[in-house]
Amino acid sequence: MTTQQARAEGSVGSPISNEAYNVLTALQSKLEGLEAYRKYAQADTSGLWQDLTQSDLRAVELLTQQLERMVRDGKFRMRRPGDTNGASSR
Repeated sequence: MTTQQARAEGSVGSPISNEAYNVLTALQSKLEGLEAYRKYAQADTSGLWQDLTQSDLRAVELLTQQLERMVRDGKFRMRRPGDTNGASSR
């Protein structure tokens, strides 16, 4: 379906690429997990939640770097038909 057809039919497509959506979704999940770990760690003496926090902080760092790379390389936004540089123009 072309962009013109989508507009004519009233459908709305995603303004970001599928890859960007996946990275954002994973990042959101990790950040929510970190918030839960923070709450659980308040009553924990075993160090489990601190260990999990460190692991997820590394994942957040990797996901953030990937997101920054995608924006820099023009891979964050969904391509439009006829777009030659990979980023949509507005």
